[in-house]
Amino acid sequence: MTGVWKIWMRVWCWATLALGALFVGAAIPGADAGALLFYDAIYWPLDGESGFAEPTRFTAGVLGAIMIGWAMCIFTAVDAAERLGAPVWRGLTAAMLTWYVIDGAVSISSGVPMNAASNTVFMATYLIPVLASGVLGAARPQTA
Repeated sequence: MTGVWKIWMRVWCWATLALGALFVGAAIPGADAGALLFYDAIYWPLDGESGFAEPTRFTAGVLGAIMIGWAMCIFTAVDAAERLGAPVWRGLTAAMLTWYVIDGAVSISSGVPMNAASNTVFMATYLIPVLASGVLGAARPQTA
């Protein structure tokens, strides 16, 4: 992956890490405004009724920690893919699609389709550079 797509992936990883930090903030009263807004948005309509309850703090905070670790793993996989090529991109993309399908099914079956919609945007922003750059089919690692 080169050029704009490589930059896009780096920004995407940093955005994932930042979203994780937002959820870590959910565990801390007073630092939870971003998470409260997120919960309000996924429990549409945006009306100040976030669906966020006190017991959610722990789960949201742990989810944030997982997202930060996930972002760091993806940074590592992207670096490895630069050296090893398509097999790493295929594995990473399979992992992302697995998350997407399961998380979307849980979201919809739990009555929170807006989370599935936000996941779709998130997944699309991952797939755009992966598909546009051709790294899934590259026989050899692509160099800068």
